[in-house]
Amino acid sequence: MTSSAVSSSSSSSSSSSVFSQPNSPMALPSLHHFSTPITLKLTDEFFLIWKQQILATLRGLDLMHLLDGTDIPLEFLPSDTPDQEPIVNPAFLHHHKQDQLLVAWLLASMSSSILTKMVGLDTSTAIWNRLSTYYASHTRATIKKLRLLLRTPKNDRNITNYLLDIKKTVDSLSAIGASISIAEHIDAILDGLSEEYDGFITVVLSRSEPYTADEI
Repeated sequence: MTSSAVSSSSSSSSSSSVFSQPNSPMALPSLHHFSTPITLKLTDEFFLIWKQQILATLRGLDLMHLLDGTDIPLEFLPSDTPDQEPIVNPAFLHHHKQDQLLVAWLLASMSSSILTKMVGLDTSTAIWNRLSTYYASHTRATIKKLRLLLRTPKNDRNITNYLLDIKKTVDSLSAIGASISIAEHIDAILDGLSEEYDGFITVVLSRSEPYTADEI
């Protein structure tokens, strides 16, 4: 093999090696700018639905590490000598930029009441942790409130509004991950009926095949 051919082969191999390094800008994926907004704004009531959309998007883009704070590159590349000036790691810069784009996307999907709780948080992990803590506490309180509402007497309403109100409460429980059984739904309906419906209650309870909530 000629010296020029060896030189060319060596140069090609060296170039390929440089560009394949994890910290090389050429090896970094393109930044995702989240051009599609989340249509449902995050409020106190719709965290699970909102969360489902967020997680589906980030799993599809392989960006879940931004939420859990893992796989953060070193900020500076290792120095060859003690007196060498620190060199910023391109992979760290890429990670930081992608994280900030995610921060902007998350904040843009929140209602004003939730945004006020995010003041001072500047990473996706910090925002996600704050939301998880807030909604864990808020959800427990909401579940207790809604379950109590199901047990509250409702005899002062017409039957149509009465059934719709119970259905709304049941749906609200489902929306926060605390669904009740069909039997509990029916019990809530029957427990709040006035004496004039005693005959109807007897028929429902004596049926061998249980009714569904829609049948009631």
